[in-house]
Amino acid sequence: MALQSSPTPGFDPTRFARTAEAQLTGIAATLVNVDASLTQTTVAPFPSSLTVTPEGGSTPTLSESEIPCNRAGAGTILDVTYPDDSRLLPGQPFTKVWRLVNRGSCTWTRDYQVVWFSGDRLGTSPAQPLPGKVEPAESVDIAVDMIAPQQPGLYTSYWMLRNPEGELFGIGPEGNAPFWVRIQVIAAYTSTPTATPTLTPTPVVAVSGRIDVAVGEGVDLDKGEVTNETGADFIITQLNDGSLWIEVVEGGGMMIFGEGQPTLNDCRSAVFSENRIGLEEITETVYFCYLTDEGLSGYLRPISIDPQPFTLQFEYVTWLTQ
Repeated sequence: MALQSSPTPGFDPTRFARTAEAQLTGIAATLVNVDASLTQTTVAPFPSSLTVTPEGGSTPTLSESEIPCNRAGAGTILDVTYPDDSRLLPGQPFTKVWRLVNRGSCTWTRDYQVVWFSGDRLGTSPAQPLPGKVEPAESVDIAVDMIAPQQPGLYTSYWMLRNPEGELFGIGPEGNAPFWVRIQVIAAYTSTPTATPTLTPTPVVAVSGRIDVAVGEGVDLDKGEVTNETGADFIITQLNDGSLWIEVVEGGGMMIFGEGQPTLNDCRSAVFSENRIGLEEITETVYFCYLTDEGLSGYLRPISIDPQPFTLQFEYVTWLTQ
């Protein structure tokens, strides 16, 4: 006996087939539209201006368009002539030369000027043009004729650069710091026929030689010894910003004399106006006058400077005559 299926009441096979076909056709059309939408979608490219900061937080180098137009920097030797505290006679003419580097993106021309900014008016002219064209990253020696004042004392004159539009700029991290010249004007000694002759003391050397000194160490120039105890006349110190200094101990003194070797009378008559001297100002051709805490005069001259680890070697002479 064969089994026979009974038709479902109300079920129409033909109508069911047509409905299924219509649904499948609609699904296919939807898929075609989705595919076309995906095909037409534009993916934004990776931004070309994105700057990736390396691990450790280092700052990326400025692009050429970000470098200021007008900015200067100090040369390898900023003070080519007459370093700070050079000694001159009243009314003595001299030529101050600074070596500057063009740290900006614009070329300096003769339309640029070096101008007096503040302080003492030592220059014979308050402004003068640069000697010629200076391209970015090039250096230039800028010379200004000056005259020492008539009265003895310490004088400082501040100068800056000025572009053709009249805007001032200079050196330093922001390019807005002036550069300067600082001189000591010493009294001019004159004699008259009726003056009583003054005996010049014969220099007698108390101690002399060469000394190596490192950061944190002091030097007793009365004995010619490196020491960290009481009696040191100066100490090599390092500040938080990494700069190195000669710290003069209270009761003594030190000053930059210049490139010529000083005499006993030179150092005895020196004007000690500062108790700290930056080691970046030191070169192997510069002499220093000093006064020890025991009242003795002398001079020293750097022989070598080793940066890593920092060591300063200098020769010195301390005279016994006070």
